[in-house]
Amino acid sequence: MAKDDKIMAYFSLVEFKHNLLVSRYNKNESDFSLEHVEQATEIYNMLKYLYYFVSGQNEYVQERYRSAVKMFRKAERLLEYVNDEAEEAEFYLYTGLVYYRLNQYLVASSYMEQAEVSFKKINYKEQEVNYQIITASIFQELHNAKKGEEILKDALITAEPFPIVYSLVLRSLGLNKQSLKKFTEAEMYFRKALDVTQHEDTVFGAKTRYNLCNSLFNQGKYEEAVKNFQLAKTGAIYYKNNEYTARCLFTEGLHINNDYKLVDTAIELLKTDGMDFEVAELSEEAARVAEDAGETALALKYMKVAHKARLYQNSLGDNQIV
Repeated sequence: MAKDDKIMAYFSLVEFKHNLLVSRYNKNESDFSLEHVEQATEIYNMLKYLYYFVSGQNEYVQERYRSAVKMFRKAERLLEYVNDEAEEAEFYLYTGLVYYRLNQYLVASSYMEQAEVSFKKINYKEQEVNYQIITASIFQELHNAKKGEEILKDALITAEPFPIVYSLVLRSLGLNKQSLKKFTEAEMYFRKALDVTQHEDTVFGAKTRYNLCNSLFNQGKYEEAVKNFQLAKTGAIYYKNNEYTARCLFTEGLHINNDYKLVDTAIELLKTDGMDFEVAELSEEAARVAEDAGETALALKYMKVAHKARLYQNSLGDNQIV
């Protein structure tokens, strides 16, 4: 068979997409060059779509969310050439997910609704659970944790046959309780998620381990919290996850070393990556801890940082979504 650039490009894209899924978003296993694909001669519209979509997925894995949006927007212009309902559903899910990570909740909800319709049409239960997790997270971050919990409880039933998404629902329930400062209940859900082997040995497991240590610190279970913190820190570094590496630095400064310079460094790292919601969340935690310690000046400082981040996370403009 004669070499065909289009066939080679299509194979490369599908292979890379497969590797992203089986590695569970492990940056260590997603170092795959796509440059030769873009240069393939006479690429069909379907192939162009797949190139932009897979490139967007790669940017998402690398935590470059604004760049991912740009790739997905290019892909969306070619979506009419995709005659595959499963592919369309996946596009809506990922696009909604990246807008969620950029705190654009109304836009994210719109794409998630389209994903829900598409997944129900093809009866794809496992991916339907992913839609429910993000929708619940949006409600939670808009201060409607009760509605978020209702969605997650329904999702838990649907997810039972699928260990990976089942554990993600458990983690989400833990985050829901943590947002309400119900740390004992949060700890229970995080432990249940980590009991699932397919979850523990992934980047999501490293994140859950961090969430567990955070809930333990907030209950005063210091020794156990430190043990889990070390595991979370190792995982964040191994998976090259910028957000959770910064979160671990924050926790080290706030709960272990009582060093607010580390807290400030962590917040600046999150600001650099445009993670305004995360900046607000951690700043509010730092303010609460400082206030409990009688450090009113520090508490006020971090509340100002949190307030500014909350305002900025919903803004558009330079370095935001364009």
